[in-house]
Amino acid sequence: MPRLSQHIPPLPALKAFEAVARLGSLSRAAEELNVTKSAISHQLRALESALGTTLMHRGGTTSRAQPTAAGQELLLAIETSLIPLGEACERLAVRRRKRRRTLTVSANAPFSSLWLAPHVVEFSTRHPEIAVNLRVFDDEPDWQNDTIDIAILRVPLMSSTIDKPDPHPSDRALVRETVFPVCSPLLMDPRTATPQTLTEHRLLQEEHHASSREIDWQTWFALLGGGALPEQNLVRLSSFSPIIGAAIAGKGVALGRSPLIDFDLAHGRLVRLFPEHELPGSWQFVIRLHPERSTDPTLIQFQTFMLERSAI
Repeated sequence: MPRLSQHIPPLPALKAFEAVARLGSLSRAAEELNVTKSAISHQLRALESALGTTLMHRGGTTSRAQPTAAGQELLLAIETSLIPLGEACERLAVRRRKRRRTLTVSANAPFSSLWLAPHVVEFSTRHPEIAVNLRVFDDEPDWQNDTIDIAILRVPLMSSTIDKPDPHPSDRALVRETVFPVCSPLLMDPRTATPQTLTEHRLLQEEHHASSREIDWQTWFALLGGGALPEQNLVRLSSFSPIIGAAIAGKGVALGRSPLIDFDLAHGRLVRLFPEHELPGSWQFVIRLHPERSTDPTLIQFQTFMLERSAI
């Protein structure tokens, strides 16, 4: 097999020369390659200096740039070698994209946006051969019709009195919820927070199952000894995502559910109030594989990765 020459000029210079020769203009070549005209000119001069010959007759304002005889020889070599090389690389890239496995994961909206999405991005970075599609489903998907590979479901804990769905053999416990008050650091200094200072702010109340007393402000006022709950301070919102959005915006105090808010706590968007107090959640998130593909290595790889992230 012939040895690759050590005298091949840098590829950017060859690309600049080819573009000028084909387009007849340094300005057009610069526009196509998304660089400045001076950068193209510099590449051409460097290429001519490296090869020891003039390659291009520069055109004026009204004439085209034209390759010299030496330039024509180089252009022919580029057309017969580098252009086929680029086409071969593109074919290989297309084949790789076609081989890329697609994995579709579902979870409810709060868990998807607050906890799962950052970990999906990390997984995709580590495993570029797997494309992950994240879809929002509040309940278990229709495995036959929804084309879901993995579902992450919010289910009651075994000790809860809430009606529980039938367990599934592939279920693995992912995270359990822990509840405590949180707010924006711009709203309140946690070092000076007292049950009485809560009454000075809007209390963001999530609609919830009657048995989920841990996310009810009535429970927390009783726990903290804050007296009667000021009903006029309650702002009721239908789900957890807008609750946390309002809290981050400094509009009130929320009952945060860890680990869903862990990223916001870590980055200082939220602060924890009364750190000596917390309540276990009535719910947990489980990761469930497609019933007919529970031994699929790609599904198991994703499941293992998420279980590792939940343990960190």
